[in-house]
Amino acid sequence: MPRCCAATLPQLGLWLLCAAWLVPGLVGHAPWKGGDGDHFAQLWLLLQSGIAPQAAPATPPLYYWVAAATAWLTSPVLALADGARLASGLFIALALFFVARTARVLYGDEAGWAAVLTLLGCVGLLVRGHELNAYTAQFAAAAAMLYGVASLPQGARSGWMLGGGAALMLLAGGAAEALLFLLLAALLPLLLTEYRSPAARRSLAWGVGGALLFGAAWLAFLATQHIPLMRAFNLQRWLGGDSLQPGYYPGILGWYAWPAWPLAAWAAYRGRRQWRTPGMALPLAALAGLLGLYALAAEPGEEQGLILLLPLALLGGAGLFTLRRGAANALLWFAVMLFGFIGLLFWIYWSAHDLGSPARLAVRLGKLGMAHVGGLRPWALALGIAVTLAWIVFLARLRRSPLRPMLAWTAGMTFIWTLLMALFLTPLDRRLSYASVGEALAARVPQTACIQTYQVRSQQRLLLAYHSGRLLAPADIGCGWLLVETRRREAGPPIPGGWVKQWEGARPGDRSDRFHLYARH
Repeated sequence: MPRCCAATLPQLGLWLLCAAWLVPGLVGHAPWKGGDGDHFAQLWLLLQSGIAPQAAPATPPLYYWVAAATAWLTSPVLALADGARLASGLFIALALFFVARTARVLYGDEAGWAAVLTLLGCVGLLVRGHELNAYTAQFAAAAAMLYGVASLPQGARSGWMLGGGAALMLLAGGAAEALLFLLLAALLPLLLTEYRSPAARRSLAWGVGGALLFGAAWLAFLATQHIPLMRAFNLQRWLGGDSLQPGYYPGILGWYAWPAWPLAAWAAYRGRRQWRTPGMALPLAALAGLLGLYALAAEPGEEQGLILLLPLALLGGAGLFTLRRGAANALLWFAVMLFGFIGLLFWIYWSAHDLGSPARLAVRLGKLGMAHVGGLRPWALALGIAVTLAWIVFLARLRRSPLRPMLAWTAGMTFIWTLLMALFLTPLDRRLSYASVGEALAARVPQTACIQTYQVRSQQRLLLAYHSGRLLAPADIGCGWLLVETRRREAGPPIPGGWVKQWEGARPGDRSDRFHLYARH
């Protein structure tokens, strides 16, 4: 085979692996309960009300601008939620691009794919990267800023990248993170000689100057919209008061950043005598600064911690090349056995769901609200077989290289996620979305009628309005229908005379929230 073709095929396989990780789960389902539904409810409210994202309370505009654009562009073929969810895929892809570029600058050309594979292998990114998640915009902007900081010694172009990344971060609602990375870039010359050259100083000046200029222009524009400074820079994220949880993010990194953090720890140990080099100082300083900043977060959560994965993936990717053979083989075989076992479990659950065997598990799935238990779905079976065979062939063709253990791990993560989507996307969609409740409301309430709600949380109210096509009002505006929500083991509120119950139900298998529909007598 010609050398060019031999070099292209492995690259093509890596690109296909990234696509196989990224695409499944972005489309084909309604907004699910949790972060996916919360962000969709915010987007749908903005689209229905006509309010610009920058004018809405606590809404970083960049993600919603892009989500609205992708939803509009794909509206002929995709539902609103599916089209909007593509924005997360775009931001994740952008972050992967900049992570690869940063790793090449810090560690050499071979490190680009290592950092990308390490990032895709992080457990915490798997679900959060496939849902409607406004923090993916900050994730991409942070990756761009890290690339700008890493390449400052290379010329003025890196300064523009630093400033452009800061502008994106500001639009994404990460003013504090943008300031942190700019401060990091300004302090690096104190540690590293590479950042003291005239070219690096000019790049830094261009980057900081461009970021400050854009920030001033953006603040001036928001001032014309009468938007307070706190909302303009999303500062309410850092006003936690008594609710601060400084140990939250260090506490979840053990699983959230697996296996990036052990590889990063190994790289830091190996380079402990070379810490005054960009490849060590930049990711370690970025990680320490982010952990210090996020210790002040008012409401810490998994979806907000994506940025922490970036410096760990950079260091972890570099650690792959010095990993000892025993550790590399341990990671490889752990990945094969773990994901093989999970895949086997998925097939057992598929058998219970589609074939009704094992019978006890099938009954359990029915109680959990999984739809159409006992009905064979040929397309799900065909897709599941194809995904499983592709994973087996991939493992059989793995060649010995420093990337092999991370390839096995990331391919395993991709395999179980894609297999889950292939076998259970439809049942999970029914179980995790409010579509069934919305259909029940639509079947009983005339299209022109409105529904008054009581104790129904705002995100649920918006999702039910989206699925039912009915107006759900948070207060009494003279509606002829009333929807009440009760929590687990909570007695229903006293309903005044004149209301007659028409329906009672919940999401399939949901034992925590229950809805009660009344009509005026």
